[in-house]
Parts: sequence; structure tokens; C-alpha cells
Amino acid sequence: MTVLFFAHGAKEFLNEVVFAVLSYYQHHRADEHKIVIYTDNVAHFQHYLPPEIQYVSVTPEQVKQWRGTIDFVHRIKIEVLRDAFERFPNQIFLYLDSDVYFKENISFLAQKIQSGTPVMSLKEGAIFHSKLRHFNTLAKYLQQHQYTIAVTPQLIVSHTQAMYNAGIIGLSPTDKNIVDRVLAVTDFLHPFINNHVTEQFAFTVLLSAKGTIYEAEPHIHHYWYFKEFRAIIADFLEKYSDKTFEEKVVLSAKYNPERMGSEKWAYKQMNFWQKLLQKVTKGRKWKIIYQ
Repeated sequence: MTVLFFAHGAKEFLNEVVFAVLSYYQHHRADEHKIVIYTDNVAHFQHYLPPEIQYVSVTPEQVKQWRGTIDFVHRIKIEVLRDAFERFPNQIFLYLDSDVYFKENISFLAQKIQSGTPVMSLKEGAIFHSKLRHFNTLAKYLQQHQYTIAVTPQLIVSHTQAMYNAGIIGLSPTDKNIVDRVLAVTDFLHPFINNHVTEQFAFTVLLSAKGTIYEAEPHIHHYWYFKEFRAIIADFLEKYSDKTFEEKVVLSAKYNPERMGSEKWAYKQMNFWQKLLQKVTKGRKWKIIYQ
């Protein structure tokens, strides 16, 4: 299996991938899977990571091109996958956003993906009748267009369709046509809804057509809600700058974003009155859990 990352620009995004790789090595041998990082700063990763990591260099011009005429940042993910299918043929791919943390060995996912089981991060809930504003924007468009997206061939969306988070995507060697179709749906739909989940929706609907999506979240935590962890990673890399890679791997196990951000996640799930009670009784919204 080829584990794919994309990271460019600010060091805080690059460092998230560095830490994700450290967490990966907590549970995997160096030769267990291939890790490929698409980046505009290979030197940054080579400073921290072992030599077996592979890189695909991207330029600012390429990143701009991959954003497309719709100028959509998450369109880059689709283009990275399209490039990977061409560059690494006959591979099983596990694409991950930078803000992930491996909780265990995930080699079993390769067998699931190879057998045709679609894999994404986790189910976020039903698209229709949701309380989430970005879901409502999408649902309104679909209802106004008879649940049909006018690409060729047309894409029909079920009124019971759920949304899955695209921070983790598993694809088999035969899924290239799905990725191409995701791009077509994203390019068509995004100008109408201008929504940050356009590509996620496209992946969800098209992968759902293969079968029930398997959620990777119990095995790999996607901490999209915990941006404060970026500063923790920066402190970690500075504090342990004199340690070997192997020593950093061991030390990284003490910095689990799921545990450290658990109070913030719990706070985000509360309603207005629960949040108010939290602030009154505890004198805070939430805090980072260091121990």
C-alpha cells in the first residue's frame, strides 16, 4: 500500500505531516508500506524523516494549476491522487490529510481496499435535514435540481445520502475512473455552492456507489478541529531536535492529539446551554490535556 500525503506552504502544515509520519512509525515497520509525500519543500522533510520516504516535488505554479479555474484548495487533493495513479500504477492508495495521527497498525486496510471496500475517515451525518450550514447549502442545491448533478453521465444523489469526511481516502488500483469523476463533479458543482466540502461530497457519493464506506477513524484520528496542536508539534520538534528519528517516534506517543484535544472536541458537541454551564462551573470553555 502507498500512503500519500500532500503538504505545501507554511511550516505548520509541513510539521503536521512530519508528526503524522512519526505516529505511523509507532506501529509499522519501515518496509511495511511505501510513504510518498507531495510537497514544495522536500528539504524540510528530509531533515526530520528517514531516507526510505519518497517525495514528489511540486511547484507553486503546479499548485495553482491544481486549484483549477474554480480556485478551490481541496481540488488539489483530487489532482494529487490523479497524478499518483499515473506515477505509481497498480498501487493501493491511502490518502491522508496532514492533521492525522495513527493509533495502531493499519495494514488490514490494504486488504479491505483491495477487495473493493471504500474507505474514508468517518461519517459526519445526513446531508439533508442537517443543522450544519454547509450541508444545508448543498442540500438546497440538490433539492432545487431534483437530486441530480448535470455531469456526463448524470449523477443521482439519494435523499438519504450521508456525508463522510475526506481527510482519509482509500482507493484501489481500479478506482482511477472514480477520481476522474470526482474531479468532474467538483468542477461542475463548486461554482454553484462555493462550499468547502464540495470534493468531500463528490468522493462520498461516488465511493458509496461501490458499497458501504468503511470508517478509518477508529484506527487513524483526524484532528481537524484541534489547530492548537500545530504549536504543540512545533514545540516538540524544537525540544527534541537533538534526538534521533527513532527516539522521536517513541517520544511522539506521549503527544496524542485525540487525548490532548478531547475537551475541545467535547465542548464542540455541546449545545448553547451546556456550553454556558461549562463556562460557569469550570470557568473555561476547554483546556488542552497534557497528562
